[in-house]
Amino acid sequence: MKKNRLVAAQIGCGKFAYIQDLVNLTTHPDVDLKWVCDISADRAEETAKRFHVPHATTDFMEIIADSEVDFIKIATSHEVHLPIVQAAAKAGKHVFCEKPMAMTDREGYLIMQEVKRSGIKFCVDLNRRMAPAMIALKNAWQQHKTKPIHNPWRYVEGNPRKPLPEENLPHLNIRIQDESSSYGLIHLAPLSGGGEIIGESVHWLDLACWLFAPALPCEITAWGSSRLSHGIYLKFTDGASMTLDFSCSGTFDYPKEQYELTDNAALFRSLGFVENQYYGFPGAGREFFPLEHGPVVKGQDDMIAKYFQRVQEQKNIKSLENSEPFVQDKGHQSMLDGFVKAIQNDTKSPCTELDGFRATYLANRAIAAIESHMTLPIPVEKITPCIL
Repeated sequence: MKKNRLVAAQIGCGKFAYIQDLVNLTTHPDVDLKWVCDISADRAEETAKRFHVPHATTDFMEIIADSEVDFIKIATSHEVHLPIVQAAAKAGKHVFCEKPMAMTDREGYLIMQEVKRSGIKFCVDLNRRMAPAMIALKNAWQQHKTKPIHNPWRYVEGNPRKPLPEENLPHLNIRIQDESSSYGLIHLAPLSGGGEIIGESVHWLDLACWLFAPALPCEITAWGSSRLSHGIYLKFTDGASMTLDFSCSGTFDYPKEQYELTDNAALFRSLGFVENQYYGFPGAGREFFPLEHGPVVKGQDDMIAKYFQRVQEQKNIKSLENSEPFVQDKGHQSMLDGFVKAIQNDTKSPCTELDGFRATYLANRAIAAIESHMTLPIPVEKITPCIL
């Protein structure tokens, strides 16, 4: 660390790195990006030139050997996270790892063990928990939960009854409509990606754990395909629950993600990370959030209108992804900033190795539930492991 600035290296220079990592690392006020690494020499050189990075390599051990490097960002295919983390941790370098942290429980245990032994800071980029819209939704819900006040026109029976035990329990409903033509086969292959539950739904499993903490998940049901479209129902020890409906046969012409949390006669809805809507209590209304990159929008309808205008001007939206990005704020920049501050101030990472392990464990448990056609328990000893 030089004058409280961190020297960083990017390992993996694919599409996601271009849209998020490389932009965020090269614009962060406390980070100097010194290295880029990719298995393709041409890609590494092209990336270094494009983002004005001093050094490019195809061998991540060159980066590990550089004493100036404070932390690395891993954005490789999933199966090589473990050896890179192990090498970095042994060299005392902090690690910011793309999701999923691991593909299997054993890989997750080994990563947690290495992080614990080395004492490095470790962060998993399960970024939805850091999205401004999600943080605002959680805050609004918790305020209502602490002191629920209902609108005077709330419907109740003439002779009010006591709530039933299961009546006032929070439930999070997540709707994902995605366009599967964007999926690379490397993410669907069993050895390198593991499918969409491992590769994508770890995001929403983690989000539910973050939202309902300190309650722990205790039961899981799942259906569909572990590789593509699927559903997951996750129950927590305090009675809270989450339902995920993931469809890969949708379209990028419409926002991918919608969230609805209901609790104690109130609704907390987030639309595409740009608009939250609250219902069921005095003062409830709408809250708006800017895009991470792109034009000013005034809510989901405005975002959709601007996006339609954009796609109508081009035959292939892919050509505009890098030159004129149009990106919702899903928490990527906030996660990086939180990780940088954790290193600088020796504080807790915004998404720890235990958080990353739990998401992987729950994803594999969901796959097992699909394969067995059974609801499966989540033993407490599995999600609170003893790591030596």
